Amino acid sequence: MAYLKLKNAAIIAGSLLMGMLITISVYHYLPHPQKNEKKPERKVLFWYDAMNPNTKFDKPGKSPFMDMDLLPKYADENTETTKNDDGVVINPTQTQNLGLRTEKVHFGKLTYSQTIPANVKYNEYQFVIVQSRSEGFIEKVYPLTVGDKVKKGTPLIDLTIPDWVEAQSEYLLLDSTGASNIQIKGILERLHLAGMPEEDIQRLRKTKNIQTHFTINSPIEGVITAFDLKTGMNISKDSVVAQIQGMDPVWVSAAIPESMAYLTKDPSQFTIDVPAYPEKQFKIQKLNLLPSVDPLTRTFQLRLQIDNQDESLKPGMNAYLTLNAQSKDMLLIPSQAVIDTGNEQRVITIDGDGHFVPKTIKIFHESQQQTALISGLTPGESVVVSGLFLIDSEANISGALERMRQHDTPSSDNTEMTGPLTHSNSGQ
Repeated sequence: MAYLKLKNAAIIAGSLLMGMLITISVYHYLPHPQKNEKKPERKVLFWYDAMNPNTKFDKPGKSPFMDMDLLPKYADENTETTKNDDGVVINPTQTQNLGLRTEKVHFGKLTYSQTIPANVKYNEYQFVIVQSRSEGFIEKVYPLTVGDKVKKGTPLIDLTIPDWVEAQSEYLLLDSTGASNIQIKGILERLHLAGMPEEDIQRLRKTKNIQTHFTINSPIEGVITAFDLKTGMNISKDSVVAQIQGMDPVWVSAAIPESMAYLTKDPSQFTIDVPAYPEKQFKIQKLNLLPSVDPLTRTFQLRLQIDNQDESLKPGMNAYLTLNAQSKDMLLIPSQAVIDTGNEQRVITIDGDGHFVPKTIKIFHESQQQTALISGLTPGESVVVSGLFLIDSEANISGALERMRQHDTPSSDNTEMTGPLTHSNSGQ
């Protein structure tokens, strides 16, 4: 037994010694890294601010725009994001992390539903100034004042006009002495031009009696807006007896942006809401878009004529106009897809090879998160709606935006504008 144990121990020791010799021999033939081997330096093309990639810097440092270090743009970064002739290609994993969403360019109508503050005004077509047109004195003022409603024919004042008395005497003298029709018509016309009421002239011709007291009546139905005469006062030919304003119909006036002028066509596009009568509907008789624009607010004055037989609408009331309209068919994209820098409007499109290509667009109008285009895209193109910021930054860094601007020559942009150009919300 002792012999067998010594034999096994000798075999194990020999095996271990043989293994060590083989390991040492093989080690000399294996490659070994150099201790001081240097990694190749990455080539920096330029430095940039991630929040403002439009500006490139030739050396590192702090950003002049924000309190952050400038980032390097390496020449070998094209492993993740590469550029082609017109746009950029982004790794699919990265686009998924951006939450990328696209929509197709399509034809459609812009729908407008906009509420505009307005106010109720007198109808200035139904406004009269009552005068005597001759000198005299007031014998009686009827109990009326500003704000009172009067009907047509309501007496306002009684007065005596010496010129009217003299002209009547001359008429009766000519009539009694067989004067010609021309002479008689002349004196009656003189009475008419002097302001004598027509009913008094006809009474003179019928009764052949001189009248010394006259009553001036309201020529229309309405509300007195000026009345300041007293009994016993003298009155001149230029004195205003009263100002009377009609109440049916009334006007509703509002200032609308000039960009909406092309939509305003007929009264059926508008509804009127008056806070004093929240459940009442008002009939619009007529619409007028006044011809001038306020140079400060860039607004048109819109005037609607409203039926007011019950006189529920009072001048000075607040009102609200709601415009409901549709544009003609035009190219539409989501407003979120528009990148508006102030100097240009652009979108990010995706071509058939999956490249992200920036394109300059020309905007017609924007409403309810939809933007209508004049030029720049064609139906069926895909535009990026979300994840725009990083893609647009990469397009700028890689030079795709500069190439886009070089392609947009003045001769290619000759589409005549058919409406107002308004800036959409930035898609960033």
